[in-house]
Amino acid sequence: MSHTLLLVLVEEALKGNKPSSTFKSESFHHVAKEISQKFGVECLPEHVENHLKTLKKEWTVITTIHAKSGFGWDDNLKMITAETNVYDEEVIVHPNHEKYLNKKIEIYDKMALVVGKDIATRSYAKGFVDLDMDTEIDSTPFRDEDNFSFFLLSQFFITIISLSP
Repeated sequence: MSHTLLLVLVEEALKGNKPSSTFKSESFHHVAKEISQKFGVECLPEHVENHLKTLKKEWTVITTIHAKSGFGWDDNLKMITAETNVYDEEVIVHPNHEKYLNKKIEIYDKMALVVGKDIATRSYAKGFVDLDMDTEIDSTPFRDEDNFSFFLLSQFFITIISLSP
């Protein structure tokens, strides 16, 4: 049921029904209807909102652990990584964190879209050193009005990089 809730919320976010840090009320109604139909249970929009709060708490734990010294992130495996001694220390202090350490977080990308911040922060952010300079740059004219500011910013970064020695 949780997986279905997350999938429908991802669809809602991609439709633009998450204009800020939360969803529009019609999204909660849509998710509740989908869950009710699929599982033959009564699911109300309030249930969806409550489960979303649980997902946000999990996301907070994941991002808090990742930001701690000694922890890494494997983007291919979607996994918080830690050496044995760091892992052991964390589990002693926070036993409930064990389920997030050195284990694939299957729904990470979906959670990031549904409950993550709209901008990258801290170690999730990528800077100039993360850019692959061997990749060909598409020179096709840009025509999407919605993403025009992103286009201008990317052109600015490309210009700065090409000017550097």
